[in-house]
Amino acid sequence: MSLEINIDQRQKGVYSVMLIGRLDADTYESFRGSIGTVLLKTTKVLVLDMAKLVYISSIGLNEIFNAKKAMVKYEGSLIITNLQPQIKKVFEVIKILPKDIVFESAKEVDRYLDDVRKREMKKNPPAD
Repeated sequence: MSLEINIDQRQKGVYSVMLIGRLDADTYESFRGSIGTVLLKTTKVLVLDMAKLVYISSIGLNEIFNAKKAMVKYEGSLIITNLQPQIKKVFEVIKILPKDIVFESAKEVDRYLDDVRKREMKKNPPAD
């Protein structure tokens, strides 16, 4: 099985990346190349939607960890959502990512993003 990657810009500086299939030794380079197109200084939030990811290997985990490091470097956030039980178990066992970036659903992510947007608006109100 391969990896399909769908990237959508949800709003300015916010990207959603849907992973479909397997993130492993055969597919990690495709993931790295695709994700590299949105790991930018202008990206504030990167959402990895894993609703359709069926398998992740250690090299796949390493790629996600590298994406997290890049987002921290750019002062952005990486969010993971919709973990399938088998993927969630892997994350729990290795404790590679903090729990505060893992959301159960897209609805939770939307609430988080709305809160981020509101905080940004308070810090930088639109000019009249």
